[in-house]
Parts: sequence; structure tokens; C-alpha cells
Amino acid sequence: MSLGLKIYLANAKRAGARALQEQQAHGDTAQKRLARPAGQLVWLHASNAEEISPVQELIRALAAERNDVSFLVTTPENTPVDLRFQDSCDQPCLHLPAPADTPQHVAEFLEHWCPTIAIWAGSTLRPALLVETHARNLPLMMVDARCRARIDGRKRWKTGMIIALLALFDRILVGKPEVVRRLVRQGAIPEKTEACGLLEEGATTLFCDDRDRDEMAALLAARPVWLAVKTVDGEGPIVATAHRAASRLSHRLLLVISPMDSASGDALAESLTKDGWLVAQRSKGQDPDEHIQIYIADTPDELGLWLRLAPVCFIGNSLIKGGKGCSPFEASALGSAILHGPYVDSYRTGYARLDTAGAAREVRDAPDLATNLQELLAPDIAAAMAHAGWAISTSGAEAVDHTVGLILQTLAKAEER
Repeated sequence: MSLGLKIYLANAKRAGARALQEQQAHGDTAQKRLARPAGQLVWLHASNAEEISPVQELIRALAAERNDVSFLVTTPENTPVDLRFQDSCDQPCLHLPAPADTPQHVAEFLEHWCPTIAIWAGSTLRPALLVETHARNLPLMMVDARCRARIDGRKRWKTGMIIALLALFDRILVGKPEVVRRLVRQGAIPEKTEACGLLEEGATTLFCDDRDRDEMAALLAARPVWLAVKTVDGEGPIVATAHRAASRLSHRLLLVISPMDSASGDALAESLTKDGWLVAQRSKGQDPDEHIQIYIADTPDELGLWLRLAPVCFIGNSLIKGGKGCSPFEASALGSAILHGPYVDSYRTGYARLDTAGAAREVRDAPDLATNLQELLAPDIAAAMAHAGWAISTSGAEAVDHTVGLILQTLAKAEER
């Protein structure tokens, strides 16, 4: 153990003693009030908000393979957390702030939860948490590392600390070969470090009944179609304005809007009709005949159908300030060129990858959306973007499969003990 790490842990121990005295004066801790689920427990620590999406994908994939394990997700305190990962499985799936990085708090945490495996998403390290986890002989795996390792909450740290901490991991899985080189230079053990791609959503392809697809394709009769999905209040008029501009160049163009809240379909249809559009609604059994200009796809669980029919897709909850974005990987996995607004904080890393690869484009307003839409109505351009998005989705699926395979091996070994 490096001198810097010894000093850190000694200071953390003193801080922990003071904190525990204060805790005892105020009662028990939140994590003790929650019961530990029975059986094997997979503990996943997300280093930051961006790692929540990869954690969700791991939970979804692991739950599909093992229905007898439970999940505990921890994040640094005060990290904004979208709890959508709790919907990824039917098993118990809990979330807690990570314990304070002191030996006492970490020991209390580990003794109560007794995880079967510790999965560290990202390369931001918490020294006491890692040292205590390793001391209990828990399998420790880092996944989805995207950059050099650093100490959580510290701008400066001793090089020896990083070397000592990286050596604690049984496996380190990173996104790119250059990250392997960076982490190895920092002290990661080469034989335990590999590049397998980033963990991205998209391993799951949305369901679509082929009969529904064939029937709708016949109704559309080769009309050009574009799709706006998961739109929220305020985005409908923006999308419609862009559609009006694009329709000047493609007069048979059909816009399909699949709102985030399917119950908003009636209000959206009424608003668009008052604005002069010819509108039909899926929920009312109406068809998009040749006269319909905007079709409201307000029937739940049919996104897979519309993504298969539209080569260009705008993903909503991203144009109005305050939006957080929606996953782009459902669309990219099904071969759709993607447009999105700037407000995608919950999926910023995924959109950045797709933007950089030429699979998606950011738009700022209705004119910007219209300009990009007009360009993407050219089949060759949309097809090139779709192919780039599909390649990223495929690589993400392969990374998830590889990571899940290693985790399942570890869980199986733990059962044999």
C-alpha cells in the first residue's frame, strides 16, 4: 500500500470516527433501515450520473439470465439519479447513496449488505470503499471505463494511490484500446485489463408484429415518412413547424408523432387540427390515408413498429429547456437516422458518441430541425447515418454480452463456495 493511500485512510478513519459519533446522536442510518434481499446480491457503483445508463443495461441483461439475484446500486451523494434502472427487472433493485469514504462507514455498509460481487462503473475511485471491499475478498470488477482514473472529490492525488487502487481490481473492462494504455500507465495490471467497447443501451430490439408492419407499409404506399418520438408538451408545435417547411420540398411527406405520454394524443390532435393540419389518431382506429399530414401514434408499446417504418427519427424531451432526453439506442438499433435537441443530460455520453460517428445530429429549434430533416430525406444520407448508428448499437450489445458473461461466471463460482 502506498504512503499516500495510508495517509488518506488514516485521515478518513479519524473523520469517520467523528461522523459516527454524530450519527449515533441522531439515530440509525438509512441503509440499515432497508433489509437486504435474500440470495446473491449484485452491487453496482455508478461513479457519476452518466454511468447510470450502462448500469441499467447491465441490470437488464443480468436479470434476463438470472431471476434469482437482487441488485443494489450506489452513487456518490448528491448525484442526480434517474431511477429508471429499477424498471429493468422484476427482482429487488435498490438505490442508495454510497457510504461516506471512511473505513467505518464502508465496513458498516459491507457488513449489512454482504454483496456477492462489486461492479464499479467508471474510473472515478473511492479509496476506502475499494480497499475495504478488496479486504473482504469480494470479486471487484471495473466496467465502462472511458478515461484515466482519478480520486473522487480530489483534483490532485498521489500517483502511488492510483497504482495501489487499480491493482485491487480483478478485471478492468474499458471502452477503447487507448484507455487500456492510459490505465496501464497509471498502474492497472495489463493481464487484467481489456478493451471490449462501451456499455450502451441497444442490446434489445423493440418488438414489432410483422403483420402490423406489412399492413401499415401498404397503407403508406411508399409515402416518405419521418417520426417524432417521446415528444413532450411544447415540442409538438416545433415539430409541426419543421414538418411544414419540409413538406414544401416533399408534398406527400407524412409526420408520425409518438408522444411520451400516450394519453396526450387527444389534446395534441386537437391542437394540430386547429392549426390547420389534417390529423388522424392510432388510438381511435384511424388510418393515415393519402390525405393525412400528421398521424398521432398514441397507442402504447408500438414504438418498434414506427421505428421500422421511418428512416428519420427526431427524439423528443430534448428541445424544451428542462428536458433530459430519451435513449437514442432504440432508434439506432433499428436503423433510423437520429435528430435530437440539446437537452439530453441523462444520455449525453450516448448522444455524443452517435453525433461524433455521424449517426445523429443536434438541432436547436424548428428552422434547424427543418433544415436537417430536408437533408436527411435523401435516402443515401439517411442510410449512411443509420448504418453508423447500427454499428455503435451492435458494439454496445457485444460489450454488454461480454461483461455479463464474466459476471455470471463470478456468480457461479461464488455459489460453489
